[in-house]
Amino acid sequence: MESNSLGRTMAFTDGVVAIALTLLVLPLVDTAKEAAVVPVGRLVGEHAGDFLAFVTSFLVVSLFWRVHRRIFENLARVGEGVLMLNILWLLGVVFLPVPTAVLTYEVGHDSGAAVLYMVNLTFIALSGLLLSLRIRHRPVLQRPDRRKAIERSVRRGVVATAAMVVTLLVAIPLGNLALPLLAFLPVMQAIAARRWIKRYGDDADEGDADLTATGAAE
Repeated sequence: MESNSLGRTMAFTDGVVAIALTLLVLPLVDTAKEAAVVPVGRLVGEHAGDFLAFVTSFLVVSLFWRVHRRIFENLARVGEGVLMLNILWLLGVVFLPVPTAVLTYEVGHDSGAAVLYMVNLTFIALSGLLLSLRIRHRPVLQRPDRRKAIERSVRRGVVATAAMVVTLLVAIPLGNLALPLLAFLPVMQAIAARRWIKRYGDDADEGDADLTATGAAE
């Protein structure tokens, strides 16, 4: 497909992600109505977990979007397979406000809400990994001199998916107590990035030095 299709796909994706991020805050808008009868300090204290769920979801989606942007930087054009996998990725992102709201309104300490939340995040991570693998196996879609960047995208996808699966498994017995494990995802990505740089050094494809530098900063 033509390069303008790539631009349209990226613009569409960015728009959908922006809407999904906005929807995450809606449960807190309902919570804010209680300020009419409850002092703000007490309101924030009673709903601290709800605010944490919003912030966590916002940061995780932002991280996924950042990785997704890097994946698409490797493309010269898009194919039907990439389009379908991108729609699959967007499906997970658009659905995320639902389990986030379930976490907000959950009653009791059942692990169901946390498991649903982690299943959603695992779906998004796996969809991103499949996108990277699709691009790696379709050289005709790739920009020149992006082999190393594509391999890094696959690596990030593997790390993210593994982290989500582990957190999901922990969430089954522990429920919401497993969610703080998500904070270790950037650390895991940074460790993987340093190991990559140590292994390959400066042997990066031409035009890919910016991504190498970013990986080193991580």
